Amino acid sequence: MTKLLEVHAICKYYQQKQGWLPGRRICALEPISFSLNKGETLAIMGETGSGKSTIAKLIAGADVPSNGEIWLHGKRLDPHNYRQRCRDIRMIFQDSMRSLNPQLTIGKQLSEALKFNTNWNLAQQTEHVLQTLSKVGLLPDHYHFYPHMLSTGQQQRVCIARAIILEPQIIVADEAFVALDPSIRAQIINLILDLQEDMGISFIFVSHSPEIVKHVADKILIMHRGKMIEFGTTEALIHNPQHQLTRMLLQSELLNKALKHTTTQE
Repeated sequence: MTKLLEVHAICKYYQQKQGWLPGRRICALEPISFSLNKGETLAIMGETGSGKSTIAKLIAGADVPSNGEIWLHGKRLDPHNYRQRCRDIRMIFQDSMRSLNPQLTIGKQLSEALKFNTNWNLAQQTEHVLQTLSKVGLLPDHYHFYPHMLSTGQQQRVCIARAIILEPQIIVADEAFVALDPSIRAQIINLILDLQEDMGISFIFVSHSPEIVKHVADKILIMHRGKMIEFGTTEALIHNPQHQLTRMLLQSELLNKALKHTTTQE
């Protein structure tokens, strides 16, 4: 398979301030390297504060690495040039409502990306926005809606539409399903899988859910306290995890189901 994304020893440090003086340096992410092939899905797992979201932001360009390099299509990405990667790497955030502008219609928000990244006229932009809404299972009328007029599931579909509207190579989803109820979550995941097949998009999922990870991921990366402790194919990590934390994370689904069953019985 073709290597689409290559991450070479990226790391992230923050300088803690003490008044006017610089304080100690805090390591949020130790040097980490991995690759992602075209059409693949990578899941990043770990406890809260393990560095999962830091990786997602660095890849998507929402933050700048302290060191290291990110390569796309064999070309090094400039960490300070967000616009360079805006078309090829898009992000879906955890809280769909907060990531949408409450004062703009859905059509206006989706058109913004086209306005700044294409030379299309207004009619062409509108036509493409309507086509994108259709791809994610929304109606033409939703073009004129405001975010508060939509259900949580519909808001998340808008966020997916915003992510795919420039036909990117990679979508980074940071806990994008955590606020959805199980039935809506299943619909959204199936939608993403369909879009991946139709558009050939590669996905990076930050997730706490073993059930989702096992269902969608080709590879899994396990994080702990800013370090990558295990990386491999989903099949290999499920059947032969090498680290105790990997076993705990992937088996937590069974524990949760057992607890729910016990609660139901009581």
